[in-house]
Amino acid sequence: MIESTKVGGAPPHSRARHDKGRIGAVEGLRAVAVAGVIAFHFGLGVPGGFLGVDLFFVISGYVITRLLLIEWHRTGSIDWLRFWAHRARRLLPAVLAVLIVVQLWLRAGAPPELRATTDDQTVAALAYVSNWYAIAKDVSYWGALTDSAPLTHLWSLAVEEQFYLVWPLLLIGVLTLTRSRRVLAAVAGVGAVASYGAAGSLFASEGVDRAYLGTDARSGALLLGVLCALALTRPAPGPDGSWDRPPPRRLLTRSVFLPAVAALAVLWSVAGIKSPWLYEGGLVVAGVSAAVVIAYVVTMPGSRAARLLGSWPMVRIGRLSYSLYLWHWPVHIYAIHTAHAGRPLVVAAELAATLVLATLSFTLIEKPTKKIVRPVALASPLLACAALVFCSAVLAQPKPPPEQETGVVVHGHP
Repeated sequence: MIESTKVGGAPPHSRARHDKGRIGAVEGLRAVAVAGVIAFHFGLGVPGGFLGVDLFFVISGYVITRLLLIEWHRTGSIDWLRFWAHRARRLLPAVLAVLIVVQLWLRAGAPPELRATTDDQTVAALAYVSNWYAIAKDVSYWGALTDSAPLTHLWSLAVEEQFYLVWPLLLIGVLTLTRSRRVLAAVAGVGAVASYGAAGSLFASEGVDRAYLGTDARSGALLLGVLCALALTRPAPGPDGSWDRPPPRRLLTRSVFLPAVAALAVLWSVAGIKSPWLYEGGLVVAGVSAAVVIAYVVTMPGSRAARLLGSWPMVRIGRLSYSLYLWHWPVHIYAIHTAHAGRPLVVAAELAATLVLATLSFTLIEKPTKKIVRPVALASPLLACAALVFCSAVLAQPKPPPEQETGVVVHGHP
């Protein structure tokens, strides 16, 4: 979510699209990202739609680092405890709602074979280590337990939160010691190269799960977003009060925008999550292309692309993107175990249910908690909900079904 971001040099009609300072075009990019992920998971003919996660990562790296830089330049320091408190206020309530609903489903009629894996995933989600659990237990979108794992998608949230436990402290340390954004950019650049290199190496040595789900191998896209923020954020507000600087060479930005869009379109159309070439350079192309697109729409808000992405439908979906992402995979797993209609009808029902649940989550949870001025006020209810979910997953487990007691586990329905 983008907070208090303004775009310099935008014409009046473009500024009107930036409700409460949000960059409408970036919200629209979130809509594109979540649409790709959902299309991939629901089998809608977008084989590389999983790369929407990489677009999310680059957006997140850009937005969060931009906010940190503005706070640093405005105040000379960064309140990292406040930063983490705001992250918790932003993310935890909605994800806890998903965990509670999934636990209720487990106790109220879900197939017994889902219980063990889902309870383990729940505990991992509470600790934001879902990606490492998936690696250790081989619970991924393409593994044997796919239809018994309604919380698999939370791996990407784990990667982001692990990254943001470290990055603000590293940013503060580098800026405190050197006062140089160039040094910070060098650190981020080296980190991105190392991360993408690790993805290729780990794919060759340990396989797709380790390369695709590991925080070390997936931080490259987040760091590209960091570099984007460093390049586009001024050290002081401009004459118009904006913190966003125009690109030094507008023609160069235009000239690379269309190839970047074309590269993303091709990758989303042909990429396979197990393809070696993806880890040998494909992920780099996806991340760099996403960064170019972000730079273009941020610095050229009057362009056709920025106006399209900043249109009301795109912005609306973008603002729902977090809740859409949270709910779509549990809905899909629920449909696998309960729906018996033809696939087109099932997909339509999945999309409708995801949209309804996401809208309810956004309206009843995300918006109200965002208005709470002091995030610490949420500490007690969030801890109580987390404890309830933990106890349900660990202490209130029902007796295993006969097929698990005998070591025979059945996935899915007949």
